[in-house]
Amino acid sequence: MVQLHSAADTGELVMRDYVDPRNPRTACQFHTQQAGHGYGVAQLIDAHHVVIASNDCCQLFAVVDLPQVRFHWFQLPRPAGFAGWLLAVSPRLDEVAWTSNNDSTGGDRRVHITTTAGDKVVANLPEALGRCGAANISKDAAYTHSGGHLYVLDQPLPDNTLLVFQGSKQVLLVAPPGGGSGVASGPRLRAWPTGTQPEMAVWSPTSETLFYRQNGDVWRWTEAAGSQRYLSGVNWYYPTFSADGSHLAYAVPRADGLHDIYLIDAAHGGSPQLLKGARTLPVFLNSTQLWYWSEGQGICGVGINHPLVYDITDGSEAASIIDQVVAVWPATSSNF
Repeated sequence: MVQLHSAADTGELVMRDYVDPRNPRTACQFHTQQAGHGYGVAQLIDAHHVVIASNDCCQLFAVVDLPQVRFHWFQLPRPAGFAGWLLAVSPRLDEVAWTSNNDSTGGDRRVHITTTAGDKVVANLPEALGRCGAANISKDAAYTHSGGHLYVLDQPLPDNTLLVFQGSKQVLLVAPPGGGSGVASGPRLRAWPTGTQPEMAVWSPTSETLFYRQNGDVWRWTEAAGSQRYLSGVNWYYPTFSADGSHLAYAVPRADGLHDIYLIDAAHGGSPQLLKGARTLPVFLNSTQLWYWSEGQGICGVGINHPLVYDITDGSEAASIIDQVVAVWPATSSNF
């Protein structure tokens, strides 16, 4: 799901089909500003399902079947005095993950999973003071492609909490120190030491394996083996897996404020290789093409310059007609 340069400032998004990477085609269009109303694309579930969110009011969503353009509308429960926020819809289309909080105080923060059997609170979250945005914010939640596991990354820096669920069962908790075995709502009493909180999580597209950064290292988690150190001393941003899971790319910040992009041959257990310097926001479009922005030092500091596409099969780099990536599938990304 992308915005092409030709549609800049129009709100038009397109779903691109990369079955033939050399000749991608537009499979469908999304006119998000039509008829005076608006909607946003909340989630690309798979090639045949997308979640849209109404911009008008009321936490109203729809799962849209593609290419039939058939809508399945739903609205998050809204208990008196509480607000709800969508996290993700399961690829199995059998559950919705969302959070709620007290409208007045912002407290009483809860993670819910709702199925045809009803709604269940699966975790409580610490109070959060909120944040206005930062480079180290990534997606709040994502399911594996099978729908077997869901991660939730609560990001009120520096109190980040990472949870993984299998159904309604919590199977991983990475919480601020001193919080005990559970995550309790209440006053902000706990915080990670600077820079040690969990961030930038991404699922493998081919297994139930989660990768995330914490305390200057990258960790790999499976339910069977737990969390194990995967990359030592790697402060990654925007990690992304190719659609076939064979390659992993990510950006690393430099002392001058720019970023370098590294590539790992995950299929053969290779070590990180420097791919390009002064590049940022990488995301795989398919199994061979990596999209990113070039960047440079400007009058007001570091800024992005031009969208580019790198072909990992021949090392070529070319200008891209894509201005913005909104979501990808079956490739995975911490941010898109």
